[in-house]
Amino acid sequence: MDEADGIILITLKDLGCEIENETIKDFDSEMVYKCILAYLRVINEQKVINLTNTLPKNMSARVNACSLIANIIKDSGYRMELSYHNLLYPNVNDIRKIFIFLGQLLPKKEVESGGVNIQKLEDQICQYLQGCVKESWIPYFCPFSKRIPGNYSTATLFTTTGGNLRIPSRGRQLKVTPGLEQYYSEYLEPLTLQTNRFEDIAPSVFEYNLSIYAEAQERDNEWNNKGASSGMNPIDYRKNKQKQVLSKMNDSIRQSIIDGGNNQISSNCNSGDSFLDIISEFRGNSLDVGGQFNRKKAFTNELINNDSTTTTTTTTTKVETEIETEEQRQLKRQAEIDALQSQIDEITESIQLHNKEMMDFLSLMRQSESENLEQDQQREVLEKQYKIKKKTFSLLDDAEGNMKELQSLCNQTSSNLLEMSGEWEKVRKPIIEKYRSLKDKQNNQADETKSKLDRIKEMRILIKKLVSEVQQKDEQFQQLQDQYKQAPKDSNRSQYTRRILETVKNIKKQKVDIDKVLLDTKNLQKEINTITDTAVRTFELVKDLLYNDAKKDQTAKQAIKSFAIIDDKFQKLFKTIDETGNFQNNILNLNSKIEHVSQKTNTLNSDRVVQDLKNIKSENQSLIKQIKTLMETKN
Repeated sequence: MDEADGIILITLKDLGCEIENETIKDFDSEMVYKCILAYLRVINEQKVINLTNTLPKNMSARVNACSLIANIIKDSGYRMELSYHNLLYPNVNDIRKIFIFLGQLLPKKEVESGGVNIQKLEDQICQYLQGCVKESWIPYFCPFSKRIPGNYSTATLFTTTGGNLRIPSRGRQLKVTPGLEQYYSEYLEPLTLQTNRFEDIAPSVFEYNLSIYAEAQERDNEWNNKGASSGMNPIDYRKNKQKQVLSKMNDSIRQSIIDGGNNQISSNCNSGDSFLDIISEFRGNSLDVGGQFNRKKAFTNELINNDSTTTTTTTTTKVETEIETEEQRQLKRQAEIDALQSQIDEITESIQLHNKEMMDFLSLMRQSESENLEQDQQREVLEKQYKIKKKTFSLLDDAEGNMKELQSLCNQTSSNLLEMSGEWEKVRKPIIEKYRSLKDKQNNQADETKSKLDRIKEMRILIKKLVSEVQQKDEQFQQLQDQYKQAPKDSNRSQYTRRILETVKNIKKQKVDIDKVLLDTKNLQKEINTITDTAVRTFELVKDLLYNDAKKDQTAKQAIKSFAIIDDKFQKLFKTIDETGNFQNNILNLNSKIEHVSQKTNTLNSDRVVQDLKNIKSENQSLIKQIKTLMETKN
């Protein structure tokens, strides 16, 4: 421990503490307070900025200062028991542990290059990044964002000109899509020009990468949950899924076209902007003459023509009359508007009539189609009945001969059926056996594939865990390597290595001593076991001899009684020996505990504790007097 104390004293002198003592045993509470305060000022000065350089004279202030320092050391990660009394009444072992812990928390030596402090710069970068991590990201178009000062109403929602970033892709898509490589090399804008603002480049790239990662993760989850159990490889599974999606889209579009054709006939003229009406226009429905778009176009052309005619008539009247009042112009315009309105009403009425006629026509067509279907079904049934009756009537002319021919045909067909059934059984047996074997094989393969898939899933989970562990260990290795590079490589290292070698030697010596003690105990136990076995055997032998002699001799009977008394005494003696051994062990344990407690309390001065208690009582009495005087002055 002298070497550890020497290292602690060297570090304290480096921190600026004026130390006159040569060992830590001579430190009093005043010196311990100053040394711990020097450590904490280097580690984190803000926590101890309000504390004085020396212990205050007042006892309550001393207790408060020591308790505050104890709490700061505990918050730093100290796991031993620590309170204010450990600092006011210091113990050598406790103070040494505190100094070693605080020495581990000291910052490493700072490397300066070119007048710039790298450690401070790294600390500033870490503080800035920690603040950025704690803050929640707000987009630039949000009114609470700090990125755009001024008017926020003009901020656009999209960061790029086209909505999303366009980044060149490589691989199979370049071969499948013709001209894509030329577009990427000649026409696609660079990434820095695709955003509206320079500050939006990084968020746009992050969003693009996140969307690609999310899509890949979703694809992997879908493959793990559904695709792996389908029995297909990933490419076939993707193609099958694409086919299913396309077939569903085709079915939905086809159904919407059918529904659109029916709804177009029954809809008003104002519903022409819907998707179903556009589909019906592309279908070129023969029932709608010219289409709704053509009707609107014709109507607008008619309005334009009417306007042109009215304008020409007004110009001619202007030339003829040259002077015309404003009221007459308004009357003429009103008349023209009324005429156009009447035309519009007539056209709308005609459109409605046409729509009604078309509805009636469609209903008639549907009725006729349903009647035609029913008649076709009836015709097929009647044709079958007619053929059967025609054959039966042709056979009625020679009924007996036909019956005989039918009988012979039946007999022949039955014999043929029997032969065919025998031949079929010969062919059927190997086919059924082969089918059953293949079915069993397929079931076994399905079970094997299922078990393999389960194993693959487990292996994937294990691989992910191992990858995460490897990453964590790599990070830990990097941190330890950085700490090793930053660790001071001075003369103190030789002291540490010497101490380690001495402790190893001491441990080896203790191990040799422990092995010797264990061998001795084993030998003693063996001797005790052999002695007890011989004693038991001799006791049984003597007992048998005495019992045999007691039948003939009276002295043998008295010998049996005395032998029993001797046995009881020896049993009691064994018990007392065992109890004395247990008592000795307990005494040794209590002595070790007493030594441990005495080491803790050897530096505790009872006179000083009593004096501190008297000081506290006097301070309490003075405070009570001050409170009473304050109360009297208020009253």
